[in-house]
Amino acid sequence: MSFALRKKQIKYYTDLLKDNEFLLLKSTDSFFNTHYKGSPFNVLTNFIGTAGEAVVSKNGKVKIFVDSRYHLLVEKQVYADVEICKMPFGESFFDVLKKDYPKNTVMYVYSDIKLSDYLKFDKYFDLRTYKLPEKFAMNFDLKKNSRIFKADSKVAGVDFTYKINKLKKSGFSSSKVIIFDLDQISWLVNLRSFQCINSSNFRSIFYVDFDNSDYILFVDCPEKLPKIDGLKYMKLGDYYNFINSINSPICFNYEDITLDKFLSVKKPVQNKKKNLALISSIRQKSEIDYLKDCYKKLDYAILNFKNKLKIGMSEADLIKLFEEELYKTGAKSTSFSTILAIGENTASIHYTFGDKNKFLNKESIILLDCGGYWKNGYATDITRTFYFGEKPKNIYKRIYTFVLKAFIACYLSEETCANRLDEIARKILNPLQKEGFYFSHGLGHGIGTSVHQNPPCLSLNSKDIIKPFQVHSIEPGLYGKSADNVEFGVRIENCVYSDICYKKHSLSNFLFEELLIDYELLDTVERDFIINWQSGKHNENS
Repeated sequence: MSFALRKKQIKYYTDLLKDNEFLLLKSTDSFFNTHYKGSPFNVLTNFIGTAGEAVVSKNGKVKIFVDSRYHLLVEKQVYADVEICKMPFGESFFDVLKKDYPKNTVMYVYSDIKLSDYLKFDKYFDLRTYKLPEKFAMNFDLKKNSRIFKADSKVAGVDFTYKINKLKKSGFSSSKVIIFDLDQISWLVNLRSFQCINSSNFRSIFYVDFDNSDYILFVDCPEKLPKIDGLKYMKLGDYYNFINSINSPICFNYEDITLDKFLSVKKPVQNKKKNLALISSIRQKSEIDYLKDCYKKLDYAILNFKNKLKIGMSEADLIKLFEEELYKTGAKSTSFSTILAIGENTASIHYTFGDKNKFLNKESIILLDCGGYWKNGYATDITRTFYFGEKPKNIYKRIYTFVLKAFIACYLSEETCANRLDEIARKILNPLQKEGFYFSHGLGHGIGTSVHQNPPCLSLNSKDIIKPFQVHSIEPGLYGKSADNVEFGVRIENCVYSDICYKKHSLSNFLFEELLIDYELLDTVERDFIINWQSGKHNENS
């Protein structure tokens, strides 16, 4: 990252501030809602993790806030002059910020901050908005001239007209609706693009007028898009003039809209139902079948990767090797930055460093969290912990087996409350805290055209009810350091769906790491499950 650009940005922010005033750095792209290379947050901190926030003070000091997934990674990535705040598991950025800064402190926030965040922050701080100058608004993750294409109708299952009619019947507070969530838009119009790194969505806003059967997709280069019956296209740059011309009430989800877009609507109405989010998260049989095929390819790529491991390969070498194998299967893109860690680096939950100087030795534990997109643009995601060697330490086997026990319990459970499913895993894993290992993230997430799509969100605070044919991950993990100073982490993740009887089916069939399983720690049900899984019998009727 250019230090000259960093210096210019710091000066711009400090010139804006007075004594005892602070500025929140823009960290996410307002369309894709992801952290991106080139954001002010990235430029000033050098951090490239997928979550984190930062504050700048009048004297130019930068303070970064990261949750428990990034406590180890942040130390490897940020500039030496950046102050680090490691947030406790379960505490939000807002909660921690209130502890560090007094009530009514002047805080500058970017004009395209999420409205829900603005309303929360505004209750405590004296908020001022700033608009990011064009010269600082470079998203290096965006690809120029990326084509928007139509997903195969045999995969998508149902067409635009069917989906619009279903949406209309779901009930809104107004006949006019704006949709900002890119997963929901992609689902509605059956369009995809690899316009942004690690995404198959595209910059867009969708406007609906049910009374007049008017459906408009605001998008870059509308003249290049495929014709879809009933759907109109307009230039994304024309959105504000269009929306300013409407004097009728317009409905939208408050958690999806940014402050600047909210202020452009003359008569905003909050949609309190998550109707479209729920509808778009439930997969057709054709989509499930397609995802199974994608996971076969992902499994094949991981198997080839595993078979080519050699002593002396670095983390950077291994990332390159896995992604080469992924692209050989026909993948168009990774679905997120590949997480590959060796040894003690596996204790960093979301480790995207790829150290060129961290090598495989003859006895190494490895964590691979990976995924890809193929031509129809559905995300895939899996995590496996491997052992490279012949005789793993007993502590490796113990921790791995307890994580496996948590996975099995959640997989076999017919529990539909997301938070209770999370509790099932914690009941098994929390006793390991006394041995120095912690389960410090949620159990899982929904998955669709992006690798994190909600609902469902599987965490302690979630109120989601898991529905049949929603695809979601189950990813318990333990991370820490043993009494004899062995630092490492284990995570096991499969993406699954439930049938109408709430029996879960895994999309991946990749084997668990046999060398790391301590069968003495398994009960009869768990042992039978593993034997069936390792022999390929677990999904015979899927």
